[in-house]
Amino acid sequence: MTRAPDWLQTVMLWTSPAFPVGAFSYSHGLEWLVETGQVTDRTSLESFIRALLEFGDLQADAAFLCAAHRANTMGLALVLEEAVSLRGASELAAESVNQGRAFIKALQLEGTHYPRLSALQNTMPDVGIPHAVAFGAACADAGIPLETAVESWMHGAVANLVSAGQRLIPLGQRDGVAALMALKPCITKFAQKAMETPFDRISSASVAVDLAAMFHETQYTRLFRS
Repeated sequence: MTRAPDWLQTVMLWTSPAFPVGAFSYSHGLEWLVETGQVTDRTSLESFIRALLEFGDLQADAAFLCAAHRANTMGLALVLEEAVSLRGASELAAESVNQGRAFIKALQLEGTHYPRLSALQNTMPDVGIPHAVAFGAACADAGIPLETAVESWMHGAVANLVSAGQRLIPLGQRDGVAALMALKPCITKFAQKAMETPFDRISSASVAVDLAAMFHETQYTRLFRS
């Protein structure tokens, strides 16, 4: 029997809902879109997530993950600077940085040294590290291949949004699984796009999501932090 690579369980752990990054408390503006009737069922939820994968923060973050995975310790500061600045709303920035902080804290508790993460923290100690950047750097340190790292991270992000949609719309488990299955080809496609995107061409164009996150800040009743 062929033995699985040593890093397989590591990347499965880091993208598991049980890994303590707090992703369950964020909806990426989805809560506002549901309340205003713009996302009402599985089809519209899939459209929302597909747009994020193709044009929005998920595509940009996946590309920054790739850049962090490839960068040497000197180049990581530039990746971090660009990733932090490319945020359309304060809630989306907090969502990314807070998850990154929790991810790094969890890794520190396990006692393993990750040189790229240390370099990120030391070069810009006052700047929060987005989850995707921290994940990409840690994956490189752990010997996790880039393709596996970016596709796993994107799958985790999509699964979290589907879970949020199940609670907000609401949707049943069958619809949740169907949404994940329908989005699988998109994850593969846009993970490949992220790997092929030059660093100076990374961008985000999800204006509706940015506005939803801004409106969410003053939403009267909220279950999620974004």
